[in-house]
Formats: sequence, structure tokens, C-alpha cells
Amino acid sequence: MSPKFQLYKDNAGKFRFRLRADNNKIIAVSEAYEQHASCLNGIKSVQKNCNSEIEDLSIEDRKVSNPKYQIFKDTTDKFRFHLKAANGEIIAQSEVYQTKEDCLNAVEVVKKSCNAEIEDQTVVIKQSEDKISLSEIEAPKASSLVAAEKSKIVFVGNKMPMDYVLAIITGFSASNSKEITLKARGQAITTAVDAAEITRNRFLKDLGVTRIAIGTEQMPPREGETRARMVSTIEITLTKK
Repeated sequence: MSPKFQLYKDNAGKFRFRLRADNNKIIAVSEAYEQHASCLNGIKSVQKNCNSEIEDLSIEDRKVSNPKYQIFKDTTDKFRFHLKAANGEIIAQSEVYQTKEDCLNAVEVVKKSCNAEIEDQTVVIKQSEDKISLSEIEAPKASSLVAAEKSKIVFVGNKMPMDYVLAIITGFSASNSKEITLKARGQAITTAVDAAEITRNRFLKDLGVTRIAIGTEQMPPREGETRARMVSTIEITLTKK
């Protein structure tokens, strides 16, 4: 596996991206963008400049011209890095690391992201009368990621439920795929459940819910905050009978 970019909307409705390592840990995050296209361009800029040199500001190191990675110590004496584009603009910044070695290892992950997959999570759906029983929910299994890779994935965000219903129907009709997995977190979980049930009860009545997995994901702190946030997640796999 290789690193993966995720493009998403924050709680303020702004577009952001983050880079995840093979182990799903968040390595770097972006600033907030008003437009989807601008956020996508930010990802492209990281990919373009991924092989830049490193300038270590925590010691008396040689100066490096932009584009470059800069390693530094924050106000809590922890290590961080950011990636600057050719114009000096910071296009990605890291999480906090206890040691310089960990920080350098994170830079190496970014350097492997030149051709990384971009996962756009800015898609959504609404509400229905029918609900999936909580008794059907199971804890995530180690095989979850494998199953997700074999099926098509619809990322549920802040759109109306019918938008996702259309995405599900299109996904089944446009390919030979027998499975589609809905992924959602936080407030979008209700939307994912509604989308699944609307599709099954009103449009594709031969669909079955073959797996529901719930979990918790660590999110970077919001602007002005210092602690990471824990957000609930859900995966719903729909399979043609």
C-alpha cells in the first residue's frame, strides 16, 4: 500500500485535505480552502513538490531554497514539519512528533505521495423512515479493509440522501460490481443509513446489507485547539442478492 490523500469538508464547510500513511495515521494536513478546486490544487502542489530537500531549523543547518521541507520545534518543544511551495507558501503541515527521527520518517511518507491516490470525501445523502437495527452492527474486523478494497466505495458527506442513492444505483448499473460500501463519520452516519435504506426499500429491492462496521477515527485538532478529536465512523456494505 501507499500513502493516500483525503479531500474533505471541515465543520465550518471549508475544504481541506490530509495525507494518511499505510497504517492510516494522519501525516500532514492542509489549510482551509473556500473552493474544492483550490483544495485539489493544493494536493497537486504537494505531489509536485514531494521530493523537495529538507531544511532543519532545529539546528544550525544549511539554508535550502524553496520548495522545501522545514523541520522545526514548536512552542511545546515538540518536532513538526511543513512543506513550502516554490513561492514560499506552506501547502502542508505535520502533526506533532516527540522525536526528530519520527518527524523525518513522516517526511519520507510525504515523499512517497507523488502519485498517491486522492480520495474525495465531499459527497452526501438524507433521511428515511426505515432504520437499520442496531443489533445488526458489529465491531470492525481485520478483514474490513480487504472487503472495502474489493467493493466500490461511496463516501457520505453533507449532501442530500438522494444524491447518494443515485450514486449507489449508478455504481451498480455502471459496472459488474456486486458490492458497494458506504463510508461515513460523525453527523453523516445518519445520512449513510438513510441512503442505504432508501435504496433497498424503494429502488433496488434485491440488495441486502451484508456488513455493518462501526469504529472511531482520530481527527486533527480544529484551529485554535490543541487536542485531537475522536469521531465515530460507520461502513455499510450493500450486496446484490
